[in-house]
Amino acid sequence: MTLFKMAFKNIRRNFNNYFIYFVSMVFSIMIYHVFTSIQYNEQIVNLQEAKSSIFATFKTSSIIIALFAGIFIWYSNSFFIKRRKREIALYSLMGVMKKEIGRMLFYENLLMGVLALGTGVLLGSLLSKLFVMLLLQLMGYSINVKFAILLQPLVNTSIMFSILFLITSLHGYGIIFKFKLIDLFKAESTGEKEPNASWIVAMLSIVLVVGGYYYYLTVKKLHILVPFITLALVVAGTFLLFSSLTVYLIKLAKKNKRSYYRSTNLISTSQLMYRLKGHSRTLATIAVLSATTLTAMGVTSSFYYDFQTSLTERYPFSYVYVSDKEGLDKNVEAVIAKYPEHKIQSSVDVEMINVKAKLPDTGFGQKYRDKEISIISESNFNKIAEARGIKDRVYLDFHKDILFIDTFYSKAFMEPYKDKILEIMLDGELQNFHIKSFRSANLLNEQIADYTAVVEDDLYEQLHNKGSLVWGKAYKIDNPKDSGELTEELYDTLERAGVDLDNRPKPFSAYYNNYRSELMSSGLTIFVGAFLGLVFLLATGSIIFFKQLSEANEDKKRYNILRNIGFEKRDIKAIISRQMLFVFMLPLSVGIAHSIVAVSILKKVIGIDVFVPLTVTICAYTLIYMIYYFLTVNSYCKLVESRG
Repeated sequence: MTLFKMAFKNIRRNFNNYFIYFVSMVFSIMIYHVFTSIQYNEQIVNLQEAKSSIFATFKTSSIIIALFAGIFIWYSNSFFIKRRKREIALYSLMGVMKKEIGRMLFYENLLMGVLALGTGVLLGSLLSKLFVMLLLQLMGYSINVKFAILLQPLVNTSIMFSILFLITSLHGYGIIFKFKLIDLFKAESTGEKEPNASWIVAMLSIVLVVGGYYYYLTVKKLHILVPFITLALVVAGTFLLFSSLTVYLIKLAKKNKRSYYRSTNLISTSQLMYRLKGHSRTLATIAVLSATTLTAMGVTSSFYYDFQTSLTERYPFSYVYVSDKEGLDKNVEAVIAKYPEHKIQSSVDVEMINVKAKLPDTGFGQKYRDKEISIISESNFNKIAEARGIKDRVYLDFHKDILFIDTFYSKAFMEPYKDKILEIMLDGELQNFHIKSFRSANLLNEQIADYTAVVEDDLYEQLHNKGSLVWGKAYKIDNPKDSGELTEELYDTLERAGVDLDNRPKPFSAYYNNYRSELMSSGLTIFVGAFLGLVFLLATGSIIFFKQLSEANEDKKRYNILRNIGFEKRDIKAIISRQMLFVFMLPLSVGIAHSIVAVSILKKVIGIDVFVPLTVTICAYTLIYMIYYFLTVNSYCKLVESRG
C-alpha cells in the first residue's frame, strides 16, 4: 500500500474526529471566498456611492479571515499531531522511516486541506448570490442580483489557502524529527501533574480584573491610554484567573468533605484538577477572544439597531438650507408641493449671526478653542424647537447669560460647559458671556450651526451689525426616508438659484442623503461583523472541542476502571458533562463579563443604545457555543465507551 493510500484511509477512518475541524475550515474558506467575490461583483462595483467603502472593507476583512484561519489551522494541527504521537511511534517501531511517516502526515494534511478548500469554494460560489442579496438588503438597495461565478475570487481563495495548507502540512512533516521515540510514547502524558495554586496569585488575578474594570468605568475623562491600561490589566488578570484562581477554588472545594464525597463529585473534581494545568492558557485565550468578538458584534449590531434614532437626533429637519437668495423659499416650497406624499409638516425661518469666538477650556486641548460660532435669538430658538416638535424652550433673564450648543461635545472626554465663560469677538475685542445652560443635541441639522450661542432678544438686536448675518429655512416633511426624487430636484433648484452647494459649512442639508449613507455603512458593518464573529466563534469552539477529544483516549483507561468497579453509563456521562460544562462555561462567562464592561463605556462615548443588541448577540453566541458543548460531551462519551 502506498503512503498516499494510507493517508487517504487514515482520513476516512478518523473523519468523525476531524469533522468539527473540517467544518470550521470550510466555513472560513467559504466566508473568505464570499468576501472576495463581493469585491469583484459587477453589481456591487456599479454602486458608485458604496464602491470604495465596500472594496476596502471586504479586502481588510478577507485579510483578517486569512490570518485568523492560518493561526487556527496551525493551532488545531498541533493538537492532532500530539494526539497521534503514539501512533507515529508505533510506525517507527515497525521499521517505517521517519521521512516516510512525515510524507504520510504531509499527504493527510494536504488532502484534508484540498477537500476543505474544494468544499468551501463550492459552497461560497453557490451561496455568493444569497450573501450579496443579504448585504444589499441590509444596505437598503433593491436590486435583482444575478448569479455569477467569478474567476478572480476563485484564484485568490485557492492561492491563499493552498499556501496555508502547504505550510501546516510541512509543519506536520517536520514534527517527527523533533522527538525521540520515547518522547513520542510519553507525549500524551506530559503536563498532567496536578498544578499548584498560590492564594496570593489568585487574589492578584481578582485585583487586576476588578482594578481594570474600576479604572475603566470610573475614569472621569477618557484619553488614549485608558483602553490600553485597562486591556493590560484585564488580560493579565484573566490569564492569572485561569491558571491560579480556578485551581485555588477547586482545591478549596475539595476541603468541603460533605460536598466532595457526594455522588461522583470526588472523581469529577479530581479529574478537573488533573487537567486544568493543560487547559488554563487555552481557556484564558478563548475568554479574551470571546470578549473581543462579543464586544465587536455588539457594537456593530448597535449601529444598525440604533442608527435611525441617532440620525433623527443629528438631522431633526428633512431639509435645511442657508441662503440669502430672494424668492428661494417659494421655489423650494413649489418643488415640495409637486410631491403630495411628502407634505410639509412644519417649517421655520432661521436667522443667525456668524462670529469668531474662543470656546471655554473643557480639557480637550487649546487648539480646539478658536471657532466660528452662530448666534441666534431666544425667540428664534423657541420657534425652531416648536417646529421640531420638542418641548425644549429657553428663557434668558440676564443680559450676558447664554445657552450654548456644542454638537461635538462628549461627556466621556470633556468637562461640562455650564457656568464657564464663552469669549465672543465683537467690534475687534473679546467679550465675555456666561454659559447659563448647555445642550449637546443639534438645534438644526448637523454641519449647520454646530456651535451656537442663544442670546436674549434685545442683545441679539444689538449684535446685528457685529458679524455676518445669515438667513435660512428648515422644513419637516412626511416620509423623508423615501424622498430621493424630491431631494434630487431640490439640489437642482438650489444650484440653479446660485447656491454654492460645495461651500463649507454646508449650505444645504437633507435627511434623505444622510439616511442612505448611514443605512449603507451600518448595513455593511453588521454584515461584516456578524460573519467575522461567526468565524471566530467556530474557531474557538473547535479549539475546545479538539482539546477535550485529544485527551479522551487516555481518559478511556480511567473510565474503564470506573466501569469495572460498578459505575454505570449515566454516572460516567454525568462526570464528563460536569467537567465539560466547567471548561466551556468558565471562559464564556468571563468573556461575557468583559464585553459588558467594555460596551458600557462605549455607550457613553458613541451615544447609542447597546443593551438590546448586546443581549441578542450574547444569547446567539451562547446558543452556538452550547451546541459545541453538547457535541463535545457526546463525542467524548463515545470515545471513552468504545472498546478499541
